[in-house]
Amino acid sequence: MKMEKAIIVNRITKKYKLYKNTKQRLLDLVSPNNYGEDFYALTSVNFEANHGEVVGFIGINGSGKSTLSNIIAGIVPETSGSVKVNGQVSLIAVAAGLKNDLSGRDNIELKLLMLGFNKDEIKVLEPNIIEFSELEKFIDQPVKSYSSGMRSRLGFAISVNVNPDILIIDEALSVGDKAFAEKSLNKMKEFKRDGKTMIFVSHSISQMKKFCEKILWLEFGMVKEYGTVEKVIPKYENFLKKWQVMKKKEREAYRKAAIENQHKMLNGVEINHKLEIDDFHRRKIKNDYFERPISVLGHIRAGESYIYSSVQDITNGESSNKYKNKVYHVKKQATYNEQLFYLLSNKPSSLHGIIGWMKATDLSVHRHVEVDHDPKLFIVKGTGKAFNMPWGGKKNCLIEKLSLFKGEEFKVNQTDLVGRNVWYKGKLARYQVWIHENHLEKITH
Repeated sequence: MKMEKAIIVNRITKKYKLYKNTKQRLLDLVSPNNYGEDFYALTSVNFEANHGEVVGFIGINGSGKSTLSNIIAGIVPETSGSVKVNGQVSLIAVAAGLKNDLSGRDNIELKLLMLGFNKDEIKVLEPNIIEFSELEKFIDQPVKSYSSGMRSRLGFAISVNVNPDILIIDEALSVGDKAFAEKSLNKMKEFKRDGKTMIFVSHSISQMKKFCEKILWLEFGMVKEYGTVEKVIPKYENFLKKWQVMKKKEREAYRKAAIENQHKMLNGVEINHKLEIDDFHRRKIKNDYFERPISVLGHIRAGESYIYSSVQDITNGESSNKYKNKVYHVKKQATYNEQLFYLLSNKPSSLHGIIGWMKATDLSVHRHVEVDHDPKLFIVKGTGKAFNMPWGGKKNCLIEKLSLFKGEEFKVNQTDLVGRNVWYKGKLARYQVWIHENHLEKITH
């Protein structure tokens, strides 16, 4: 009996490093300093597919559709998160797994050997694959001489004839002639009748409507929507109409706003509303000033950055250097001129202890939640340091060496969550201190 879920994707994130040149790439390998720019192709993606479901992946170019397909197929490893696949997976994409210097026939044999078929089984399957591909006399020519349509036909023919449990079709029907595309769709319909699970990646909305039952809409590596075709496709079509008339500058500003949401997710900050294109047009494109209160923590990133007294005048900023290496309260956020800004304060107040405004790209922010004031009892492990704030930092250090208190009891009277880190407050020596959970061992009775 099959398990209910064919595919379970849980909080998948995929990070790449982008380098300006080879020198940066080499320095990042050998130096303790961080070189290159982090690029997140996927951020905390979740979705599930039942056996027999056909799920379409949609999204504009660069949304992460192919990256997610390759991770599910086991071709690309995820950076974090997990994927559970119950059954044999076959990926169909243009040139996926094909060796350029080998002939079409040799590629068939190699691919089938890699999938675990023996010589006798390959002899049976090979004529069917060649017939389905319609490559005829070209089957013994090197794949590097094939057109993109021919490569796609060969990849499709191999994949459908090995009879997989889960089929992933990544833009494989977007190249080649219409007759073969129709033939391939008919084969996929046959698989659908047989109850196979399929992932269908395509820019063709009409194909999605005909073939899929559910739609996963990805936008800049994040899940925008997941649901039935009837629910998601109309929203996506409405989005496309507005996206297509946006100017280059407007598209870039929308992308930046989406990536800011991405950074919040990565830092554990709650996103209370989705980025909507209508809202973006109203608040971003028109350069309207929009401000709202928030309550998170932030520290200033390395590199050159500035603090401003006003979001609407950033011509005379003060260098942020003297404010670095400390955590601040972030009490407001504002958007203006297609940029996001945060208001920093020394106190949990937007009126008192104000430092000034900074660009969101120059800060790392973390949510701060007071969990409880329940009493707890721990033993000090003897590693790490103790601080006067529940987030550490050089300027907040009260006890440099907890090794001096190894084995002593630590009575906790407050628990806070900062990002994904748990901090405990209690008395040690003559101080009220905060200690990270990694440096304490709970006493259980």
